[in-house]
Amino acid sequence: MKKTAFILLLVFFLPYLSNAETAVLKLRASNHAGFIRIVLEGPESVVSRGSASQKGGDIFVTFPDKNFSIRAEGAAVAYSKSGRDTVKITPGDFSGIKVFTLKDPSRLVIDAYMKGEKGAVPPVSSQTKEAGNALTRIKTVVIDPGHGGYENGIVKGGNIEKNTVMDISRKLAALVSVGPSRGLLTRDSDRYMALGERVNFANSRAADVFISFHIGNHRDIVIYTPVVTERPPDIVKPYLQNSGQAEYERETLTLLKALSEAVITDFGEDMLSINPIPYSIGSRIEAAALIIELPSYEYASYADEYNSMVANAIYKGLAIYDETRQE
Repeated sequence: MKKTAFILLLVFFLPYLSNAETAVLKLRASNHAGFIRIVLEGPESVVSRGSASQKGGDIFVTFPDKNFSIRAEGAAVAYSKSGRDTVKITPGDFSGIKVFTLKDPSRLVIDAYMKGEKGAVPPVSSQTKEAGNALTRIKTVVIDPGHGGYENGIVKGGNIEKNTVMDISRKLAALVSVGPSRGLLTRDSDRYMALGERVNFANSRAADVFISFHIGNHRDIVIYTPVVTERPPDIVKPYLQNSGQAEYERETLTLLKALSEAVITDFGEDMLSINPIPYSIGSRIEAAALIIELPSYEYASYADEYNSMVANAIYKGLAIYDETRQE
């Protein structure tokens, strides 16, 4: 009798036990210029194992050995489960995808680049230029990889800030330098470089744009704008060795708007913050100048693909800024 009662209880509660092991993944999609962004959000134990592949007109997302259900939110794309641990997503007529993960909350993000749409450009490598989008008015972009030498910056789980920002800076410099413009690095190796040296490097090369890369302790991308704290009298200006940002505030604001547009397009509006920063390297630069602090290692996976995505987004912002400049 007891055995029979136990079996009946097991049969009754089995669906509930099964559901307890089923993760719920939120699916949402949003339209951007040239691509559809697909986001799968859920428990980190599931999302961190996800991988996506393109097969014909479908995207197959697999979470190995994980049982999950899908809850579509907003204007989601067409989807269907394909086995216990795979979902098939059909976004439409697309040419390629790029995939990356974000944390807090855990998300697998897939950008599907649509065919035949204006601005639809599949992911490009760090060594190639987007067709028809070369910089023509910006002549020199000085890119400053933060830290170097004995200054490691943030170190976490085998990642070192000075090396990560160097990789992103090199990728951006390669994009800028294909064409008439040139991308110059303040430091081209793992060496210590004082802030004054970086300032002198940029100003002595008549930079049109100065961008300094760092990694912070936050989940989003923070763009810092330099603040002019002192304005010398007009009679003194001709004798100053370095006039700094005082004459370039308008250009910096225009650059800020351009980079913000590109970052929001590629990463989402919730991934961008803007803050002023006085007494920084930027306040001494005689060019449009911004400091970009990228998400911490806890919230971004700085593999080659993600680093290229950052470089491509900043390059798109430079292209937008380039269009605003006069010949």
